[in-house]
Amino acid sequence: MVDWFDNTHRSLRRCFHPVAEIAQLEGHGPFEIELLGDSYALFRSGETWTVLVNQCPHRLAPLTTGGLEPGPGSRAGEMVIRCGYHGWCFDASGTCVEIPSSGDGPIPPTAHITPAAVVREAFGLIWVSLDDPVVPMPEVAEWDDPDFGLARLPVQEWAAGAAQVTDNFLDVAHFPFMHLGTIGDPDDRTVGDYTVSRDQWVFRAVHRHKAALIDGSGRIVDRTMEFECTAPHHLRLRLDYGEHGATVLLFFHQPVSAERTRLYIMDLSTSRAAGQGDPQQAIDFQMAVGAEDRVILEQFRHKGLPLTPGLETHVKADRITVEYRRVLNDLAALA
Repeated sequence: MVDWFDNTHRSLRRCFHPVAEIAQLEGHGPFEIELLGDSYALFRSGETWTVLVNQCPHRLAPLTTGGLEPGPGSRAGEMVIRCGYHGWCFDASGTCVEIPSSGDGPIPPTAHITPAAVVREAFGLIWVSLDDPVVPMPEVAEWDDPDFGLARLPVQEWAAGAAQVTDNFLDVAHFPFMHLGTIGDPDDRTVGDYTVSRDQWVFRAVHRHKAALIDGSGRIVDRTMEFECTAPHHLRLRLDYGEHGATVLLFFHQPVSAERTRLYIMDLSTSRAAGQGDPQQAIDFQMAVGAEDRVILEQFRHKGLPLTPGLETHVKADRITVEYRRVLNDLAALA
């Protein structure tokens, strides 16, 4: 058992992580991305995205100092990446296909680069699993549902660990204290009974309480929260407000470095699909909710989540976040 689960834990290499918004990528690359404390080169060859360690095996120069070009004898659209230092060239599989200084001489076996095991597109994002994944991609039942309209929040980067951020978004006891300016009801402090269930790397919980409507009116209503968390750091949160409609918030987290996490947050709303409300107002409101969380999380001394019993004190209201720690403990055991 590990004491702390942070953004560089080795087990995270066997999980999917978002690394970029597709709409923000101009051209085929190469683009530098940061994941688990390391730098990687992301580029597109034909219809395939590739992720390689951003380090040429020759003199360890970043591959992103160079650029892409058509590969020798390649099919249309297939590209290779050429290091800008000595011109070593690598295809989408990480195979070194040319060393200019060697002419037609042999290419050393150590000149090749092992690519990320899996690169996928989903939810408008590029996802990467560096090693063969043991955890599935998150699923979102409402993603293709025409009753829900999409709004994307600006990508944010917090000085906190991805497990910390996810743990906060799962927590059901902090609303009347941290969120008085947005969704919190100061009179709704006691957490009632709620259910938690788990299916391998995914766990779910349903919690009913009182909260302010997310239209900024401040009106307090009954709300049902349906959590679905996919290891290690991905959360689908459905908020049902009865006659006031439903909102699904998606929180996908990129562990950038030991102390930084990039947040990709999406808002799916029934009112937006019906042409009601101002999408920018909803985005601004969710950003305000997140800002209340962020100001606390960035003050934490440790940027990981403690897993060893005794490092924290838990109560009944913490069942959902205790379950999260169990999932991460099981994941850490696979490292």
